[in-house]
Amino acid sequence: MDPFLSAYRGGLEAEVWGRTFHSPAALEIMGPVRLKDKAAIVTGAGSGIGKATALRFAREGARVIAADIRGDSVAALAEEAAAEGRTIAPFEADVTREADAERLAGAAVERFGGLDILVNNAGIVIHGTVADTSEEDFQRTIDVNLKGVFLCSKYAVRQMRRRGGGSIVNVSSINGIRGNHFHAAYCASKGGVVSLTYAMAIDHAAEGIRVNCVCPAATQETGMVDLAFRKAEDPEAFRKMLVAKHPLGRLATREEVVAAILFLASDEASFLTGVVLPVDGGRSIR
Repeated sequence: MDPFLSAYRGGLEAEVWGRTFHSPAALEIMGPVRLKDKAAIVTGAGSGIGKATALRFAREGARVIAADIRGDSVAALAEEAAAEGRTIAPFEADVTREADAERLAGAAVERFGGLDILVNNAGIVIHGTVADTSEEDFQRTIDVNLKGVFLCSKYAVRQMRRRGGGSIVNVSSINGIRGNHFHAAYCASKGGVVSLTYAMAIDHAAEGIRVNCVCPAATQETGMVDLAFRKAEDPEAFRKMLVAKHPLGRLATREEVVAAILFLASDEASFLTGVVLPVDGGRSIR
């Protein structure tokens, strides 16, 4: 009998091509196994999508280092996870500094014995056109959003090689694959993340390192969207305008974006690399 069929006809697991696949019945018994015993780093984990990703990874069985430039934010996250019996280690880091990126990858090895997953989520947004964005603001945006991905990936790849492979998920934006008003620096940085994803996927495929990217549209309960609402003269009118851009007629939730990140990070996406996945309610096709 086909081993996949045997696994899904009441059995608990099947060994296929040297890997174990679990049936739905097994998942109910065993609990979270999608990232069981994986060592993961999530940057920008102090709030928003990063925080939700770190928590979801821990609930799925991963051992997580949650990194953020605001150390107190990830310390609070670690306490929240500990209350659930999950493992999240807080790590204060500035992703624009090479020394911090190197220390971050090293911390995963020191604490967990290696590194399997990196989620490059740290990011900022500074609004403006090319005409009114200062050089300082443009450079700061590039440094955090693009250089940070480069630096953290540089040292993560070196550790993943020692494990025989790994998974990197970069968080870009719908603005990385199409333009947006008053987001010149942000669009440039996130477009760079998309291109860097393609380059890294090609460079490291033979090493068993998969590199993929998610491109969220407007997402509720994130600092960037919350800031946009605070700046709006008429928040309700702004919300209606933003919702109207999405064919599904609503904004994304953090959990929906995290679900895409989780899938790409997990072994369920073992034959996917170089994927740029819009999580945008159809906005990219309008």
